[in-house]
Amino acid sequence: MHQKEDSSCFYVRVPARVLGCLRGGEITIILFPGHGLVLTEPIQTYFIPENLRMPNSEFDVLFKHPGREMIRVLRHDEFCPEIDASNE
Repeated sequence: MHQKEDSSCFYVRVPARVLGCLRGGEITIILFPGHGLVLTEPIQTYFIPENLRMPNSEFDVLFKHPGREMIRVLRHDEFCPEIDASNE
């Protein structure tokens, strides 16, 4: 998990895996898979790229805090300017 702090907010990149429950335009994902936690989160289908919607697909979710606002889905190796720009 990476984060970038600024005066009013910061971003967190959280690993996720598709659980596979598709209902009413939502896909349920598991946050922090493999860490002994079972944190599930329903996400609107349009938020996840088509090639990552299959069960067990893994990616990262970018959250903005405070407020736990979901910003976007990122592939594990995808550049994230909100976090990675400060690491270069």
